[in-house]
Amino acid sequence: MKIRQVITGQTGLSRTDRVAALCYACSLTPERLYADLDSDIADADLEVLEKCLNERMSGKPLAYITGRREFFSETFTVNENVLIPRPETEVLVEGALERLRGAKGRTILDMGCGSGAIGTIVAKETGNRVFCVDISHEALKCARQNARSLGVDGLTEFACSDLFEALGTGMQFDMILANLPYVTSGELAQLMPDVRDFEPRLALDGGEDGLDVYRRLIASLPGRLVPGGDILLEIGSAHQARELKALLEGAGLGIQIINDYANKERVVAGHG
Repeated sequence: MKIRQVITGQTGLSRTDRVAALCYACSLTPERLYADLDSDIADADLEVLEKCLNERMSGKPLAYITGRREFFSETFTVNENVLIPRPETEVLVEGALERLRGAKGRTILDMGCGSGAIGTIVAKETGNRVFCVDISHEALKCARQNARSLGVDGLTEFACSDLFEALGTGMQFDMILANLPYVTSGELAQLMPDVRDFEPRLALDGGEDGLDVYRRLIASLPGRLVPGGDILLEIGSAHQARELKALLEGAGLGIQIINDYANKERVVAGHG
């Protein structure tokens, strides 16, 4: 079978999925793939490809099939224990980098780190020390692997903790970053099947209004942010932005709402 036949074939999958599966199975870049459209697919690669396409047909996200996802121009290892990094989260990273520009010797917390995409990028781009915290041991294994692959294992530390529970009482941070569960319980059933059925519910379900974990985070915030420090929280709606703005203002922080590329409220940023 030739590469062209798979790309143009009727598999019930999008062309994007077929191209990505081919790149993975044949270890080719998209550019090289299109340059070799009339090449035959090796038997070993064809076996991998068929398995990949069948899993994708079942609804499994391509990132979990290939074990990788691009984020902030880096390739991250992902598996079913972590959320798949999304372009919207790059808005949170960009906001963090903007506030850290030129700042050295800062201590940053990536709360609910999952794959470590946020914290490892911030460590790599700024050279600052980042603590990556997650309630899942399996997620932390993935995050550690990504820290090594990005060359920032010397700048990152990892802790399994329910929010600040396992961190020392006197431990403070110059910046706290969090992409915690914010999907409302009512929205879970309406999610796309590849998200609803495959991505970890623990990392998605934020309770009735999506803010259960964020409320707990903010309630435990006193004494954790240094004076003049920053906190950036990813959210999913204008209502959540208003609610978190009020909570953070009640904690004495000045607030900025940052919109994503679709002009939707995506990050609530607080400054001490």
